[in-house]
Amino acid sequence: MCTWFSRSLGTGGTTKTHSTEWVFCFKHVFLQMHYLYILYSKSSEKFYIGETSDITERISKHRDHFYTNSFTKIANDWEVVLSFICNDRDEALYLEKFIKRMKSKIFNNKIIADPSILKDILNKRKS
Repeated sequence: MCTWFSRSLGTGGTTKTHSTEWVFCFKHVFLQMHYLYILYSKSSEKFYIGETSDITERISKHRDHFYTNSFTKIANDWEVVLSFICNDRDEALYLEKFIKRMKSKIFNNKIIADPSILKDILNKRKS
């Protein structure tokens, strides 16, 4: 269940109400957001494509080799070359699988240079 808050008129505070002036729903806006990300290692000349709801934590775990059998253990110089905000996990997973199916460094470089390609992919999916 999502808790909605509205501005308390005249008091400057925030109160739980059923007002028509909705500000936001924290759980819906922030906790449902997902990211597609691409890491690149110069030393291995490899890309890593993943998705997460907490990009800062996930990147930190990759760099610290938190995941014991992770592909990212092959190098220590991973850089974030793309971070793309998705509406939900379903979109992020769809894009991750789409990119991995391409198996193309050329395609990876194209979407890094022009992330709007990812929006086009999602739009075609919904059509």
